[in-house]
Amino acid sequence: MKIRHSTKIFALSLTGLMMVSGCSSEDSRVEESQSSTSAAELMPRLVDEATDKDQLPDGFEASGTYVVDSLRHLASSGYGEHFVAEGEAGELCLLTVAAPKEQGDYPEIASSTCPPVQHVLDNGILLEVTGGESSFDVVSYLLPPDISEQSATEAIRELVPDNHSDLRPPIEIISADSAVLLVMTSQTSQQLGEFQLPRANGDSLTLRPIR
Repeated sequence: MKIRHSTKIFALSLTGLMMVSGCSSEDSRVEESQSSTSAAELMPRLVDEATDKDQLPDGFEASGTYVVDSLRHLASSGYGEHFVAEGEAGELCLLTVAAPKEQGDYPEIASSTCPPVQHVLDNGILLEVTGGESSFDVVSYLLPPDISEQSATEAIRELVPDNHSDLRPPIEIISADSAVLLVMTSQTSQQLGEFQLPRANGDSLTLRPIR
């Protein structure tokens, strides 16, 4: 199988959607200016020394929306490889390279999004990767920092009681670098529909499918 170069793929999917309605560029600038937290403070992984693991798979090229040298591998899931980076304007970027469905095949598609740090603090990041001929359609939720792995796990257990009975559970809950990542297929996201996760202040975060 030939690998699709991410310069082409990213051009199609750089507008990865966020958890709430999208911000205009002006709104994003205002939102960013209101945050006193930097991307590195929110995601300390960004300041770790780079290793070979922090490189995109062969055949993929970095997007122009983030600082290339800041790219760091965050986590692996059964549905893909997940990276973080710092945006050109200080945003926090999430990147996912979708896993092939068949073992031994090569990754062929990826997507990224770079919301302002304040948006991540308030809402987290939602990213979908679709369009691969033989890859999973993947939805990745990077949760805001006030939602713990335990509270996310308890909420998901109520939604999907047998979630962790499979080697590749419908919803993977990954804790990495003080961040919690939910990863699933687009089909699972649609089946779940809208659901809520409890926040530390007693409020709830509502997560919705992209489509």
